Amino acid sequence: MKRAAVVFDVLGTLFHLTPLEEKLGGKAQLDAWFQRLLHSAVSLSLAGEWQPFDKLAESTLKTALARMKSDLDADAVLAELQKLPPYPDAGRAFELLEQARVTVGVLTNGGERATRKLLEGAGLDERVAEIVSVEEIELYKPHPAVYRHAAERIGVEPKSLTLIAAHAWDVAGAKAAGLDAVWVDRLEHEWPLPKGKPRKAASDLEQAAQLVVERR
Repeated sequence: MKRAAVVFDVLGTLFHLTPLEEKLGGKAQLDAWFQRLLHSAVSLSLAGEWQPFDKLAESTLKTALARMKSDLDADAVLAELQKLPPYPDAGRAFELLEQARVTVGVLTNGGERATRKLLEGAGLDERVAEIVSVEEIELYKPHPAVYRHAAERIGVEPKSLTLIAAHAWDVAGAKAAGLDAVWVDRLEHEWPLPKGKPRKAASDLEQAAQLVVERR
């Protein structure tokens, strides 16, 4: 049997963003910031430029707050990124994968240090074999090179690596790079892209992990 591995997306997949939503005053405000953050990250990658995630998060948040005419303190909002809570089913998902001897990693647009801090706070750090950050190759997801780099770091062929993510754009990027993927639909509810809806969709992380185990 070929070695199998999984990488979880971090923000919005393993860790939920409710504290940020509450800090900003609602889901629409959070979406306005994160959509701008993603757009800016992708734009930099397409332009062949690079800025670290924390710097980009800060600059796009300040723009979002200015457009919303908000007097919120950007530093106070950004501080919430360092202490996001995990989804309650994250531990059970890890347990299912460990029992099936599936290597578990994370693949994030965030920085390695900040991601490690989140995992440590959730008690998940010792259960993660690899923390793969885009800062290692200075390209943001969903650039195909990011997913191939993750497979190389973990030591498997791309086809033996499955991404679990709650973002359709992330799932589409992984599949385009030759990975398998499971879309967790609890954020988007409906596949937002015209084509490419994955055959593997789950309502939560535990179900997503089970789909990976059954594939073996």
